[in-house]
Amino acid sequence: MSTFVTASAACARVNAIPLASSSMTRNRLTSLIAAETVSGGTEVERLMLLASADAAAAEQAFPNFRFSKLVAARFDMDVGEANRFSNLCGAAAMPPPPHADIAFHGQLRRTLDQYGLGCLFVDDAPGRHHHAVRPRGYDYSVDAVDPKGMETWRADYRNMHPAQQVLAASIIWLYRGGKDHVWLRRVPCTWRATEALHVLRVNRALSDWGRLIFLFPGW
Repeated sequence: MSTFVTASAACARVNAIPLASSSMTRNRLTSLIAAETVSGGTEVERLMLLASADAAAAEQAFPNFRFSKLVAARFDMDVGEANRFSNLCGAAAMPPPPHADIAFHGQLRRTLDQYGLGCLFVDDAPGRHHHAVRPRGYDYSVDAVDPKGMETWRADYRNMHPAQQVLAASIIWLYRGGKDHVWLRRVPCTWRATEALHVLRVNRALSDWGRLIFLFPGW
């Protein structure tokens, strides 16, 4: 079990949550990859399947596929694709929730709490559920960066465990609807998809991340 340590008092020491059902046998993965190849699965599905079976082969097959692109792929997924994506992350299969904002907010709050990301986000935005959550380090009243607050935000982010950084960056990209040049400047965030997936997998955070992406209803 991995332990994440951060410098800020607001980002407490936390333990990663063990995956409930992330493991698949190599034979099962081989069958899935073969079936997906025949059925013409999406590029994201092929990447996820190959990364689960053979990380080195996935890196060779997708050397330039950035993790930010993998997160942003959620914006164009239909319900079926999102469900398959979640399943490939080891998250238990689930139907689309009837109250999407509530379900996503619950998973977002669990992610922030369990992985010690609370120092990077604040619940003070107008709106309900996850719409009230936004990153610190910005003066929203004048729509401008708060220099001191942003300096603190980036320092806290840099001092985080790589798995925490991967999760935090994912939330920022979801919040921003794609690439970000406000918070994620001069900080680690340019991972290859295979690299970030490996970090999540070995730290037993892949299913939580997959569930967060699956439940995302828009911000």
